[in-house]
Amino acid sequence: MVVKAENGRAITMSRAPKLALVQPSLPTIAMRGESVPASATLEINAPGMKALNVPLRKCPSTGKARQGERGHIVDVGMPTLKGVYEGQGVDEGPEAAAWFTQYLDIPARLVRFDPTATKENRQAEDAPEGYVTGFVNTGQFLFASEASLDKVNSYFTTAPFPMNRFRPNIVVRGPPSFEEDKWRQFTIEHMGTHLNFSYVMNRGMCKVPTINQDKPDLENVEPNKTMFTFRSGPHVGLEFEKVKKVYFGSYFVCDSTISTASNSKPHVIDVGDNLNVITTKHDDVSVNHASPKSGSLESNMDLCGPRPVELMY
Repeated sequence: MVVKAENGRAITMSRAPKLALVQPSLPTIAMRGESVPASATLEINAPGMKALNVPLRKCPSTGKARQGERGHIVDVGMPTLKGVYEGQGVDEGPEAAAWFTQYLDIPARLVRFDPTATKENRQAEDAPEGYVTGFVNTGQFLFASEASLDKVNSYFTTAPFPMNRFRPNIVVRGPPSFEEDKWRQFTIEHMGTHLNFSYVMNRGMCKVPTINQDKPDLENVEPNKTMFTFRSGPHVGLEFEKVKKVYFGSYFVCDSTISTASNSKPHVIDVGDNLNVITTKHDDVSVNHASPKSGSLESNMDLCGPRPVELMY
C-alpha cells in the first residue's frame, strides 16, 4: 500500500488518479504460492519512471530497523465505511519511497501488510469475524459479471466503459446482470478442490469508476451520475443508506482462509474455473439451492441458480 510519509494514511486513486497508470507485475511462481528465490521481485512500472524492483522476500519485522529503512514498522490507516482502518505495515525502504514520491509528487512510502506485527491489524469492520483482509476497507474479493457491465453500458450512447473502471478482483461470465447482488454463498472448483465464499456486502462505489484508467483525471462524473438513476441504494434494497452511493458488484470472503495454517500453501483459482452458487437472497429470504429437500423452492432455481459460472479474469 502507498501511504503518506507524514502520517501513514493511505493514498488512494480517488485522491491521486495517477495511481491508475502504475503497473505491478509478479513472477508466475509467486502468484501460485510457491517458494520464490531470493532474487524474485515485484516489478512496478509507470509512465516516465524507471522500473522499481521490490524484493519479494520480506524483510524481517524485528523492530530493529530505523525509521526510513526497509523493515521498519510503521502505523498505517485508510478510510472505510465506518471510520479508519488502523494497523501496522512494514516499510519497503528509501528506494521505493523515493520512486512513489517522485511519481506522485507527494511525500510517500510503500508498505507491506504484516499480520505478525506487534500492533494488531484491525480488520475491515464489514468483514466477518476471523477473516484476514489486509489493506482493504471491506472484503477480500470484489466479484462482478460481464452482464452487469453490459447493462450499465446499455444506458449510454458513448463508447462503452471497460470493466477496469470498476476494478473488480474477479470477473465472471454466465449469470444475468446484477445477479451477484443476490449471491450469499458459492464455491469455485479448481482441479478437484472446492473453495467456499461468503457474502460481505454490495459494493458502494466511490469516485474511482469516473477515472479513465488510461488517461486519469478527476473531472469526469460518468458513469456514476447516470447509474444513480438505476443502481442507487433503493435499487439494491438499501433504502436507508446514510451515504448516497451507486452499486456495482459484491464483496465476498473466502471461508477456506479461516482455518488455513499460516505455513500452508495458498489456494489457487484460474481463468475458466466454474463458480457454483449455493445460496442466494431473494425478497430478504436466504434460499439454499444445494439442498435436495428444498423442493418448494425449485421454482426459484431458474431465476437465481444454481448454475456453473465461468471465471473470466
